[in-house]
Amino acid sequence: MMKDFRYHVVSLTAVFLALAIGIVMGSGPLRTALVGEQDERIAQLEDDLAVAGDDLAAQRDEAVAGEQFADESAATLLPGSLDGVSTAVLTVAQPRDDDVTAMSERLVQAGSTIAGEITIGAAWTDPDQAAFRNSLASTLAPDLVGVDTDAAPTTVLAHALAQALMPGAGPAAGDDEDSAERARLLMELLTEAEMVSGTVAGDVDAVVMAAGPGDNADDVSTASAAYADLSGVLAEYAQGVVVSSGIDADGDVPSAVQNSPTASALVTTVVTGLDYYGRITTPLALAQNIGGEVAGFGPGDGRRMLP
Repeated sequence: MMKDFRYHVVSLTAVFLALAIGIVMGSGPLRTALVGEQDERIAQLEDDLAVAGDDLAAQRDEAVAGEQFADESAATLLPGSLDGVSTAVLTVAQPRDDDVTAMSERLVQAGSTIAGEITIGAAWTDPDQAAFRNSLASTLAPDLVGVDTDAAPTTVLAHALAQALMPGAGPAAGDDEDSAERARLLMELLTEAEMVSGTVAGDVDAVVMAAGPGDNADDVSTASAAYADLSGVLAEYAQGVVVSSGIDADGDVPSAVQNSPTASALVTTVVTGLDYYGRITTPLALAQNIGGEVAGFGPGDGRRMLP
């Protein structure tokens, strides 16, 4: 019993001591010091927040002004630069639909007609579809004009797409008798094989490849190399070819084009060509490529934004 009483006395003493400490800290000089320091920190945070808000508002105003300047510049720079040019827009590696649409609108503003909207399917680069691509290439090769039947399967498929989009051009030039029907059949077969999807509404003179970031980091470089080879083959047929992408990224399609001996000699690249300002560069770069010049555009050392 005595032990229990002593235990309660100690517990009550601890409680009263804690209350006493709380009262001391909650009043007097110590409280003033603690609260004052807290108030100073709160005031500093409020000042920092106000400055950040002002900076954000200034950046927002600057962005609005920049976009207005870009729109007004585009109205001066673009019209007439692609008059009479029918362009096929090919999408690879999953770019954002809104970006591709906005870039296509700039092509139209430059005077081009969008003659085709084609998406390259996952089967074009999927490692698990290699055997299927080999079989399809073997099936299509005899029906192609001016193509080595022993070429790599993806090269054969690239020529098949090129002859589907641009019958009678490139290695098939002069073969007008069956080119239109062959083009229809090739596009039908490529579509049924899920290599491509989309539509072609008329003759194609030029190609813009809108390249996204892809969705599998392990396969991006390999896929980009296949897309670069495709762009190089298309350039053998088209009057001009431009690869337009988002911001710089490891293993992206513009880098693969620059690393390809064939594509780098024929294909112009526009990094950030799918972004707000770069969409103005893309039509101008295509016009320059049609004129026989190959270049790389975009922000950063060794590149420029406009031709």
